[in-house]
Amino acid sequence: MNAAERRRGASAGILLLAIGLSVRFPITSVSPLLSDIGAAYALPASGLAVLSSLPVLMFGLASPFAPVLVRRLGLSRAITVLLALLALATLLRPLSAPLLFAGVVLGGATIALLGILAPQVIRQALPERGGFWTGVYTTSFGVSAAAGAALAVPILHLLGDSVSAALMVWGIPLLVAVALALGLGSALGERGTPGGHAPAQPWTAILRTRGIWAVTGFFGCQALIYFSLTAWLPTIALSRGMTPSESGLLLAWLSVAGLPASLVAPTLAGRPRLRTPLIVGVALLSIVGLLGLAYGPIEFAPLVVALLGIAQSGAFGLAIALIVFTTPSVAQTATFSAVSQGVGYAFAATGPLLLGLFADAGIAWSAALLLLVAVAVAELCFGVASSRASQRP
Repeated sequence: MNAAERRRGASAGILLLAIGLSVRFPITSVSPLLSDIGAAYALPASGLAVLSSLPVLMFGLASPFAPVLVRRLGLSRAITVLLALLALATLLRPLSAPLLFAGVVLGGATIALLGILAPQVIRQALPERGGFWTGVYTTSFGVSAAAGAALAVPILHLLGDSVSAALMVWGIPLLVAVALALGLGSALGERGTPGGHAPAQPWTAILRTRGIWAVTGFFGCQALIYFSLTAWLPTIALSRGMTPSESGLLLAWLSVAGLPASLVAPTLAGRPRLRTPLIVGVALLSIVGLLGLAYGPIEFAPLVVALLGIAQSGAFGLAIALIVFTTPSVAQTATFSAVSQGVGYAFAATGPLLLGLFADAGIAWSAALLLLVAVAVAELCFGVASSRASQRP
């Protein structure tokens, strides 16, 4: 590469990392403070439940708008606008209870759209090392999630137990991300196309694209398992005899244990012959981990959750990599990503709900977890089909 291409790649890589670091802590920094938020804003338990479920719901509902934004604004401007809206939502949500819900809705929508556009950044500006940069992006997801969960309570105490200040402070790193987008966004301009505007791609063409439904199925299955575990893992651990503090640490361990896999799995997936073995490996790890969580001794819970963390982080990285490697062209990436992630997240939102309904019906957690085992088997089947589709003839 010449000097201009190296600068372009470096700028795009920094911006991709900034996006990844920005799209999880606005969610995970809320979960540890739910009881404090309920007290501060006079929200009942039902209101807190809605507040927790809104981001995942918006992931599915907002996804179809990503290709429209790219066509209207271009990739670089779309990312800058979305980061600015996410910062605005994060800064305004602590001001009142109505703004809290509005901020979560807007934040969830912008996070979904940024996640959909990230694969296009890789295809458009970093195609030579797509697997590596997918790994960097998905690893930054895990770092962002872990930072929000780990720092939320200490920040609350540092700011004098002010819930509004503890929520608002997370807008500061988002403003930094906006500044980076303003400074580096021009690097995303599509080769030979001023401003990076992509020609319109009809939805009907994407829906007939080779591998679209296999990739969508794989994405949806891994997301359903992940969101089900993040919603119910502490409750499952409590039912197995762990203390509240231990169950909370177990959830944090789920994210931390998976960080290496989130980098390694998509990087290795850059080699087509390794994709199917990697997919089989993460699916089998999910099955073993879920069965261990359901029926194994509670003393082995940290090991079992480590296996699940590796499996889920690896599967998410592979899902993003499959979008990058299966999409036929750069111009189609946003629409392909919107379908696979939008439908996938909509399907995933049913997981926490179904497990909650099973719990309300008195069904044992060990039996309820068998549902996730079945989803992991489906993940394996969809994944193998996706791997074959990604290896273009």
